[in-house]
Amino acid sequence: MSDQEISIEKRIALLRTFEVFRSLNESALQELAGKLTEKRTRPQEPVFRKGDIGRECYIIAEGEVRVHDGNHVITRLGEGEVFGEYALIDQNKRSASVTTEKPCLLLVLNNNGLMPFMMDHPGLLVGILITQVRRMREMNELEDKLSKSYLKISKQKQEIEAQHNAIKEQKKQLEEQNVQLIELNENKKKLVSILIHGLKNPLTSAMMMSDLIAQLHPGDKELKEYNQILKQSLMRMDEVFNNIITGNQKEEIS
Repeated sequence: MSDQEISIEKRIALLRTFEVFRSLNESALQELAGKLTEKRTRPQEPVFRKGDIGRECYIIAEGEVRVHDGNHVITRLGEGEVFGEYALIDQNKRSASVTTEKPCLLLVLNNNGLMPFMMDHPGLLVGILITQVRRMREMNELEDKLSKSYLKISKQKQEIEAQHNAIKEQKKQLEEQNVQLIELNENKKKLVSILIHGLKNPLTSAMMMSDLIAQLHPGDKELKEYNQILKQSLMRMDEVFNNIITGNQKEEIS
């Protein structure tokens, strides 16, 4: 039996499913496919934990995993999906944990040696930048929804706290209001968790990638145009996120 369970052809087919790799030609895809290693896992086996330093990106060839923060499941991913991709452009700490749900066969791409590959194949840089711009637009929409939900929950929380103070002598009503307050606080924590793990950390990685691209290709007009779009969006979202997180920290202290 071959040491490799997945052929180069299937690896290339999997790589082509991701927008970031679509700009690569056949020879570049074949070279990149050769850099992939295989990893077999058992059910309920940690792939990596929150706080670990990210050095690899994973493609699910078989099986299913869950992305989670403690007991809170953020999402589940299956065959043909990718996770940990921000490790390709930086080595920050993982913002969430990933654990297998079923036996998995994973394709692993280590970021060691990827920078020389990107220098030889600048199309990958363009693909990464285009993907980041698209994600920023999606994050803009999610940001609007989160901001509205956050404000609504904050307003409801203030109203319930006011009612709590007004009816503190009435035990039954006080207990009912406390239950509602706990539920709202939990919802608020989940929203902030989504903001931090789903948006703030990718935002930081995107900003680092934007600076890196600007340094590597200062004379590329196409990259410069995309970079300007990305930079403006990043700065606006970073200000909104920081205001929300600061407001939440002040409430926890009070």
